Amino acid sequence: MRVRNKKLVTGLLVNGCRLLLALTFILSGFVKANDPYGTVYKIQDYLTAVNAPDMPRLALLTASIALAFTEFTIGVSLLFGISRRPTARLTTAFLSVMTLITLYLFIFNPISDCGCFGDAIILTNGQTLAKNIILLAAAMVITKWHYRLIEFVSDNSKWLISTISMLFLPAVAIYNVVNLPTFDFSPYKTGTDMKALYDSQDRQQFDVKIVYERNGETMEIDIDDEDPDSTWTYVETRRERTGGEDMTKGALFITDKDGYDLTREIFTKNGYTFLLSIPDLTNADEESIDLINEIYDYSLENGYDFYCLTGSEEEKAQTYWSEHTGAEYDFYFSDERELKTFVRSSPGLVLLKDGVIIHKWSNNNLPDEYTLTDRLEKLELGKMRENSTRKKMSVMFFMFIGPLLILTIIDRLFIGWRFYREMKRKTKELNLDDIDRHLKLEDIEKKISGGHENNKRHRT
Repeated sequence: MRVRNKKLVTGLLVNGCRLLLALTFILSGFVKANDPYGTVYKIQDYLTAVNAPDMPRLALLTASIALAFTEFTIGVSLLFGISRRPTARLTTAFLSVMTLITLYLFIFNPISDCGCFGDAIILTNGQTLAKNIILLAAAMVITKWHYRLIEFVSDNSKWLISTISMLFLPAVAIYNVVNLPTFDFSPYKTGTDMKALYDSQDRQQFDVKIVYERNGETMEIDIDDEDPDSTWTYVETRRERTGGEDMTKGALFITDKDGYDLTREIFTKNGYTFLLSIPDLTNADEESIDLINEIYDYSLENGYDFYCLTGSEEEKAQTYWSEHTGAEYDFYFSDERELKTFVRSSPGLVLLKDGVIIHKWSNNNLPDEYTLTDRLEKLELGKMRENSTRKKMSVMFFMFIGPLLILTIIDRLFIGWRFYREMKRKTKELNLDDIDRHLKLEDIEKKISGGHENNKRHRT
């Protein structure tokens, strides 16, 4: 009895750890696939923190999708009990590396957020380290007692589930690279009131410095200080968040070429406003430049405001973009990293109505002349874009979880039917054996009876 209870407790512990790990890995992998460029920017933060050389964007994007693929595949394998021993060992090895990385982050604090769950769940370095220690302990448990992991599907269906997982995750990632994240967890999602967001920033703490340069010498002054004399040339305005009530809130600000803050003015405008976001003018995609120029012309014709926001304050970069694209719009400046959060595309376009975000587009699906056929007030484009999380979750369910559940149910029914056929076959064999045995007994009885009759005749 004691041995049976021990096995029961061990089984519950192992499969509880397995469920915790599976759900964590699936969530982490899916969130990264939902926002591949978010992971790219986080990897860049890591490389900058250790003074590593820059990597090509394609290499970073490939690494981002590969990381999401690895985590998601591990999670699905743990959930369904596929390749139990190798999966358990891989999970332990993966978490061992991640725990060492988060330990480094906790001690030296080179970045404030590890990016494990993107913008969906933001954890401090201390919280991340605690999470990874717990997960590593759970991974060690399933590695030691991997044979206690329940297999929810048969061997015949494991390869189908693995194939669905391997196709689903890259497809989601590529879709979100071409378009924008399906689930926008940033502070700038559709429906965000930028005016209210700006007012909330007033309660946060910022370190604002205005940078000037003269003969190779750089000078930084506070925003309240007097401007230097005309021999100094303005370089940039730096605004870094140093604290505040809610660090997950956006900190987008906009200045003109003279450093004048236009943020409140732009976000409190009534009517429609186009905001074109190009974080780095020298590394932006130029394939959509014609559409961008058409949208700019459309905004002028209809009296809508159009602002191009960039983090490239160097005149050389602005000249490069204007000459290569034929851009006639002026440039306004913001923090490059914040613009990457504002819209996950370069270029990317955002449409405001009375300071509220009603549409966001990547450079791959900008509105064209067939869409902008009239004033925005008369078009569906001028209305708030539907942003139903429930609907999106339903689509994802039927795309991945639905087929997996259906496949699992079919597999269970098939196993049950096969078991029933086997039992029926064995029962039939047993019945045939009984009949054969009965016939043999009758034959023996007949022979015995025949022997008695012969003896009687012989005596007679």
